[in-house]
Amino acid sequence: MLGGFGRSGSTLLERCLAECPNVTGLGEVLHLWERGLRDDDLCGCSRPFSECPFWTAVGQQAFAGWDSIDSSTALRDRTSVVRNRYLVELITGFTGPTRRMQRERLLRRLDAMYGAAQSLGGASLLIDSSKHPAYAYLLRRSSVHLKCVLVVRDPRGVAYSWAKVVKRPETGSAEAYMPRYSTAAAVFNWSIYGALFHALSLLRVPVKTVHYEEFMARPRQTIDEILSFAGMKPWETDTSHITDSAVVLSAHHTVAGNPMRFRTGTLPIRKDSDWQEQMPARDRRVAGLLSLPMRLGYRLRRARLPS
Repeated sequence: MLGGFGRSGSTLLERCLAECPNVTGLGEVLHLWERGLRDDDLCGCSRPFSECPFWTAVGQQAFAGWDSIDSSTALRDRTSVVRNRYLVELITGFTGPTRRMQRERLLRRLDAMYGAAQSLGGASLLIDSSKHPAYAYLLRRSSVHLKCVLVVRDPRGVAYSWAKVVKRPETGSAEAYMPRYSTAAAVFNWSIYGALFHALSLLRVPVKTVHYEEFMARPRQTIDEILSFAGMKPWETDTSHITDSAVVLSAHHTVAGNPMRFRTGTLPIRKDSDWQEQMPARDRRVAGLLSLPMRLGYRLRRARLPS
């Protein structure tokens, strides 16, 4: 699973990985129940969820068809269980009878869905870019062999990106936009998400940190390192679609995520550093100050890593 706060390059990272043999990218599965099942948004292959051959086959194998699942119940189960405020419950398993029933029902659906996706995709590695910490803590209780890659970007760049107006083309509506966050809210979420994903290692979940800036500078090496972390032996031909400056991408069956999941062909790999010139000075100072403890922690940790 890819973790971290959004606008950190996780969608591009997932797509680079999904082009490798024996790897299937699923997008943000956390949102499958509302974006796919309820709203019938576009899959990354540009077809509506209900018409996507991959997800149709997954639903048939896992549930004898998606029609057998009530989308409102499935969504209510997810929104009731997957909350950072319930992390203690997700860690210990102790909760009230209603939420326990919802959690177990959600886990059964996820186990069936991931199993079908792995079988139909013919891959030993599934990439779920949901990024939400509580979702990762939930998946500890599933049948999947969970490993997490925490994607970290300079929080000032993250905050600047979240302030932009970005359309959601998968809805088919010209009035649908991705949410926006203030600088303080974006940095707060960046810090909390990072800390919670690091804490997963205390529960024996393998966690690898990938820095966006390093991914942009050495994309092929980064992908090789992630594949090795996942237990796969990367061969040179596995990442032949990646160079230091570009990547060749085909369509993927991603159920939700950043709008760039629809782009195909040769895409340039270029670090987005517009925030350094265009971010208002006040916002840059606020983001820098609020994120200082975490940034220092990352800097010290990277300094201790073997070169």
